[in-house]
Amino acid sequence: MKIRAKLAKRDPVKFISHLDLMNTLTRALRRAKIPIGFSQGYNPRPLISFGSALAVGITSSSEYIDFELKEKYRVAKFKQELNLELPIGIKVLEVEEIPQQTKSLMAQINAAEYKIKLQLKEEVKQEEIEKMLQDFMEEEEIIVVRKRRNKSDRKFNLRPMVFKLGLSDVKDESILIRTLIQTGSSGNLRPEELVKALKERYPISEEFNLTNVHRLGMYVKRKEELLTPFEVALE
Repeated sequence: MKIRAKLAKRDPVKFISHLDLMNTLTRALRRAKIPIGFSQGYNPRPLISFGSALAVGITSSSEYIDFELKEKYRVAKFKQELNLELPIGIKVLEVEEIPQQTKSLMAQINAAEYKIKLQLKEEVKQEEIEKMLQDFMEEEEIIVVRKRRNKSDRKFNLRPMVFKLGLSDVKDESILIRTLIQTGSSGNLRPEELVKALKERYPISEEFNLTNVHRLGMYVKRKEELLTPFEVALE
């Protein structure tokens, strides 16, 4: 039996790593006595698979995870029992049983939506910010450099990886930007790389300090259509 779950990862646990999250879920499953399946071989691992990994320091209300169970299990009970064993800051929001042959999340998810909070060093007019974001989306090529540990730096054009970009809100000395960007096995753009590109390209963005990133959603993008991982699995 395969279950797809949507989780939230909030402020109290935003600094735990992807591996720590995996271990936390494994322990919670064991304590809840949920019959999770294990891989074969000398070092059996729980059959848990994620969508695009969430970077340390980022919160989310839309993490998708697939669980393979050894036997049939009520979906509502799975959600209830697992939530009882999870720490504050991690919560199962939604669960669905999905067909056994459903493709992996990594093979399906190709877009992620983020809310990015930027602190302003000095006052900037809302019209200037909106113009900057509009100009960015009208560009065809925006080259950035990605630093890689123990590898040579990689240059790439991030502009085709930004599907949507707009101003969400202006509050006191901070602004909220909302964006839909590419993620997954075919290419992955990090929110901080988008902010870095803005700061390098537009003078007014030098007044921005990145203070918070929150993942709002993960999707399967088909041209202009956005589907959730639940919708794709149950097609």
